[in-house]
Amino acid sequence: MTPMLLVLILLAAILLFWAVGAYNRLVRLRSEVGKAFSALDAVLSVQPALIQASLPSVLTPDALPDDSPTHWSRLGSAGDQYARSLASARAQPLDPEAISALCAAQRVLDDVWRSAARTADDRDAHEAGLPEGMSSRFERLADQVAGPREAFDVSVKAYNDAVRQFPALLLA
Repeated sequence: MTPMLLVLILLAAILLFWAVGAYNRLVRLRSEVGKAFSALDAVLSVQPALIQASLPSVLTPDALPDDSPTHWSRLGSAGDQYARSLASARAQPLDPEAISALCAAQRVLDDVWRSAARTADDRDAHEAGLPEGMSSRFERLADQVAGPREAFDVSVKAYNDAVRQFPALLLA
């Protein structure tokens, strides 16, 4: 074997091991994103469940004033949209469009929820159809999301930073 051939084989081996290491790092970081999203999903999935569990009693026509059914129907629709966006993000937690849709659905749900809470504040909570304790539970859920959301953001940032580096840039 000539020294030139030996150097080429050595360089090829180094590049191969470097590429395998970069690929393994991407797989590990992708797995960390999945774990972080699972923790976030556990908290986020409580919101639509809470709304859906509360809506059947809320939407009974005899229990609400004339203007409330539309208001609570909006909350139910926002909850359904949020649940669909969450399912889409659950399937692809690294898809920016799915996460953007989830964020938009969260903003819509928060806006509709604030409107419902204001309506309940303007009237007696029972008269407005707001289930007892739902407001405080919804606020606690919003507070519980902060930690898992930050962990998810950090893991996605680490993955995105790794994807932009050579040789992962070629492998991703």
